[in-house]
Amino acid sequence: MDVKALITFGCSWTKGKGSFYPSEGMSEDDFFSTMSDELDEKYSFRNILSKRHGYKNINYSFGGSANASSIRLAEEYFNTDDYKKYDELIVLWGITSTSRGEFWKPKDNKWGTVAYSIKHNQMKIGDYIREKHYDHNAEVQRLSTQINHWDNYFNSIGVKNYWFDTFNHHDYSYKSPNMIWGDDNPKDILSKLCGEYSDIKYHHSMWTRDSGRINFLLNNNLVNPYTLHPNIECHILIADMLDKFILW
Repeated sequence: MDVKALITFGCSWTKGKGSFYPSEGMSEDDFFSTMSDELDEKYSFRNILSKRHGYKNINYSFGGSANASSIRLAEEYFNTDDYKKYDELIVLWGITSTSRGEFWKPKDNKWGTVAYSIKHNQMKIGDYIREKHYDHNAEVQRLSTQINHWDNYFNSIGVKNYWFDTFNHHDYSYKSPNMIWGDDNPKDILSKLCGEYSDIKYHHSMWTRDSGRINFLLNNNLVNPYTLHPNIECHILIADMLDKFILW
């Protein structure tokens, strides 16, 4: 019997943060008191896809993840022999906002992520990076190089891999044959969920209504009103959308 695994990288949308939220009706207090990793797991599109096709899900996505976090975690995992024990392996990798970074936190003795998109009461490094060093176009170019590298690597070890923009369209200089909706503009999941409605304002996924597209999903009961993450119904829609592209 084949042993099959789906490895997922990404941020809160891939992890399934708040995915247990029904279409409407749950209070804010109940929402935050109910939230758990177990429910994230149960209702997430990655779990829906894994169970639908009989794959074990090895998940490295987490809330607030930066693209640099996914790359580090992929390096750590694929530098082990764990992946070799699976007869079939698929990598599903969600690209998140470019306005996030990862830095070592000596006091906590672990890596931590920082958002550059808003001013912080803590983590002042985020403000400094945004004002002195952050450039969206440069980050997209860096992502282009990284996507190219990982495409070559996965091809060399015989692993199928797929990319998707999570909640913003990015114009990569490298055209990956493994990018979902790669020929479309926009090609990100958030825009695809909006159908014909679209705007170009960047969504940072910081629990704020910073884009007309996230407002569209809110008005159509596809995200919760507290953190603006996809709900139960929306995760089923995302699973169905991605399922059309993945060669199981």
